[in-house]
Amino acid sequence: MLIRASLLLLIPWMLMSCRTAKSVVAAVDVKPTAFLPHASELKENRKRSPFIGNWWTKDKEVLEAAAQVKSIYIDPVVSNELRPMQLKLSKLEFSDKRRDAKMKGLVKYAHDKFARAFKSNKKSRFSVVNAPSKDAMTLKLSIIEWEPNTYTGLVAREAVDLVTLPMVGSVFGKPARGMIAIQGVLTEPKTGKSYFEFVDKEEAKSLFFFWPQELFPTGQAKYAIREWARQFEKLMSTPPDKQIRDSLPFQIIAF
Repeated sequence: MLIRASLLLLIPWMLMSCRTAKSVVAAVDVKPTAFLPHASELKENRKRSPFIGNWWTKDKEVLEAAAQVKSIYIDPVVSNELRPMQLKLSKLEFSDKRRDAKMKGLVKYAHDKFARAFKSNKKSRFSVVNAPSKDAMTLKLSIIEWEPNTYTGLVAREAVDLVTLPMVGSVFGKPARGMIAIQGVLTEPKTGKSYFEFVDKEEAKSLFFFWPQELFPTGQAKYAIREWARQFEKLMSTPPDKQIRDSLPFQIIAF
């Protein structure tokens, strides 16, 4: 009975494959900062991108120049515009000092995963270089929000699941979920102008089972970063008519 009821919960999510999970189910919203030159112009584009906000240049000079570039340099990821924690459970378990210490590892992790996404795909449009170059695109990334996983949030969600159904605690326990938001700008080297800009936000996904990802403060954030890296590389390496789908808002297994 529990399995049947849980599967019924999944049907609406599976039927909305033509739309991003974030725009339909999670109702996630995030505001970019002045880090992005075209922050006010970002829009959702479900036919192409999994990200909440996207901006592509229409400047022919930039497009023509970018078409000739085969390399990409990924700048060290920053968090200098990181917003204060908002969730009560995050504030309960984390001081600003402790979160800042964890963030130092997260920005390095993000840089490494975005670089690996390009390096691991032999058919990738760009090869990664280790220094800025007049022959390489530059990707700048900034983490602007982060609510760490909390033990109190985990216990609260699991308690709800025990007396109801699997995933109910995650679905309705939004104030108890981890969350992270990122923004990025890809610059064409010869013109020095933006080629692509994006912003996105991910909350902890609903889980069928309890898995180790939930035990670590950075577990949800690292999972989201890995997804973003794969999605960004695919977005850059596929034709404009290719849809890069967002992931579903639930997981069977969470690592």
